[in-house]
Amino acid sequence: DKASICWSDFLILLASSPINEREISTGFVGHNKEKVRHQVKNIGDNTIKIILVERKNSEPISDSKETLILPEEVSPDVYKVLLENEDVKVLEVTFAPGQSDNMHQHGVMTIYGITGGKLQGTSPDGTVNENEVPNGFVGHRNTITTHQMKNIGDNTVKVILFEHKKLR
Repeated sequence: DKASICWSDFLILLASSPINEREISTGFVGHNKEKVRHQVKNIGDNTIKIILVERKNSEPISDSKETLILPEEVSPDVYKVLLENEDVKVLEVTFAPGQSDNMHQHGVMTIYGITGGKLQGTSPDGTVNENEVPNGFVGHRNTITTHQMKNIGDNTVKVILFEHKKLR
């Protein structure tokens, strides 16, 4: 499975047809659940920027149906759902300077930091960690994460978070 998000217009050529042109607008979020082979060609004048997340394992690791404390429910001012289906959830996460969220959980996730900054994470046991996250940061967690985050820097932090629902 693949999930992608892009910041420019581009053309997708699908393998099932000779040429299938689609203009995809800025901010598009998609999920290639059917694993359709395709080719992307830039037919515009702007540079294409695509974030592509590809799972190496498409099978569930376990049948766990644990209910998570969802960040978009407990902190809707920070977390915006861009795409959600039975396989993946893509969130846009924005922390203004001094802003924090509420304690929440994530399943297996991949993270892309659009705009980094200084973040403080608090675990349920009260442990506090500070991290300087650079622009373009990429990370992955294979376990359920429970935490509360706070932007302790001077600039707005923006992250795209891909949660892989069927992996636990």
